[in-house]
Amino acid sequence: MIKEKYTALKQKLSFLKWIDPFTYIEILLRKVYPKKSNPSFSDEAIDSVVYVVSALVFAFLLYSILAFFLNTSSPMVIVSSASMVPEMYRGDIIVLYGANEILAKEIDFNGTIKDKMYFEFGKTFPEPIIWISSNQIKISSAKEIQLGETRIPVTKDGDIIVYFSEYSGKEIIHRAVAKINASDGTFFLTKGDANPSIDQECFPVKDIYGQTNYLACITKNAIPEKEITGKAILKIPLLGCVKLWVFDNIPFLLSNGSLPQDFYGVC
Repeated sequence: MIKEKYTALKQKLSFLKWIDPFTYIEILLRKVYPKKSNPSFSDEAIDSVVYVVSALVFAFLLYSILAFFLNTSSPMVIVSSASMVPEMYRGDIIVLYGANEILAKEIDFNGTIKDKMYFEFGKTFPEPIIWISSNQIKISSAKEIQLGETRIPVTKDGDIIVYFSEYSGKEIIHRAVAKINASDGTFFLTKGDANPSIDQECFPVKDIYGQTNYLACITKNAIPEKEITGKAILKIPLLGCVKLWVFDNIPFLLSNGSLPQDFYGVC
């Protein structure tokens, strides 16, 4: 009885196969290479190559279509750190939309800030304190930001955006905590929800050779509006864990004997 119901349901849903692009690949492939009752190794190899290449082409086309309709060159990113917990976890895939009308508390600033470090034009309150505990750098939490005479609270009300940090060499997905309307354009200050300080809060420290290094900051400058990749509009939980295991967790485990510090749950 159950088998008969399953067969009937399968027949009713058989039309769905025409949505699957691999159905058409199979039809074309069988016209060129008719299926044999006892396929050789080379026959199976040809099938495998065709399907792998087709999958790559379909993935590229899907990515390009998403990029077009979502108005961004990078429509999806994978969260790779714990800096946005509990809003986002490692392995979550975030769908982005073009960086238009980003929500953040606004500050009008009568001055230029392009290529300037944050401490050259802004202040954080309470005054940041940095100390080292158990070989880890710890920083006091930022509560307010001040530019000129304007002071705003650091909140979690702004949009979550993605930008590329040349200083860190990677894409960062953090919350916009301030939108600065400066004389030379519009810029954003950002912060991870789970991080104590804003991304641009750098602490200059001189080494034994007299060279200045900057501790704790993720990027040295406020983010120009045109350099923002997009803002988060959808979260797909944990679907990116496979990539993190292959390209992050396993290599880190092999080289350090432990999983990354940001590892949580399954990835």
